[in-house]
Amino acid sequence: MPGSPAGAGRGLLRRDPVGASRARLACFGWSARAWSRPWLDFVRAHPGLQLREALEIGAGSRSSLAPLLLDLAQRVECSAHDAAMLPAIEALNARVLSADERQRVVYTRQDARALSGCWDLIVLKSVLGGLHRMHDSSISDVHATIEGLQAHLNPGGLLVTLDNGRTALEPLLTRLGSRRNGWRFLRHEDFPPADACYGFGVLSVGSAATRLGWLGRRIDDGLFLLDCVLSPWARRHAVLLHVYRRPA
Repeated sequence: MPGSPAGAGRGLLRRDPVGASRARLACFGWSARAWSRPWLDFVRAHPGLQLREALEIGAGSRSSLAPLLLDLAQRVECSAHDAAMLPAIEALNARVLSADERQRVVYTRQDARALSGCWDLIVLKSVLGGLHRMHDSSISDVHATIEGLQAHLNPGGLLVTLDNGRTALEPLLTRLGSRRNGWRFLRHEDFPPADACYGFGVLSVGSAATRLGWLGRRIDDGLFLLDCVLSPWARRHAVLLHVYRRPA
């Protein structure tokens, strides 16, 4: 896959996205280290990726990837489905962005199923599972959304989806009642054929830190270390990343 859609923005950025990203990985929010592993795989696979326009879909008050996208694009549109969340998202990002970087981010309301505009890079984290819950949608709906998003890419542009994966633990977690909201946990085979895909984790299927605070963070750290050992042997992963490219 080419490193840059139609040469867009070539020469605009100078710093190494992998090195710069490492200092900002906390922007993934809960279980940040597990979620960041597939992202870093994607960045390493696209050395020299330098774009003009990027869009983040589904940012939240605890997680926004806009700081990471600034390493890849000159201008980033950070969007949420609920406009009322935008001030909190902007405040979250302001903690890690310089004054110059803040000028390169705009905050908007966007609906993943009714976008307005076109970009060189579109990224969404943990959106498809909530958008297409088990009780009111199907895998064909997931495919339709991905196809619709690709239509908003500029020629040569990239769509990157990060999603909660369905691991071997899902039947147990369902019986324990932790999946009552119907969130869809996906498998690689649930996606349309992708240009590239990455996965990580077996045990990192939730966040103990959200319930147990400091102790929960230590539990999450331990699960992450175990996942570093288990992931290369696993067929299904807790975090999935898929890359789709619109032909130039």
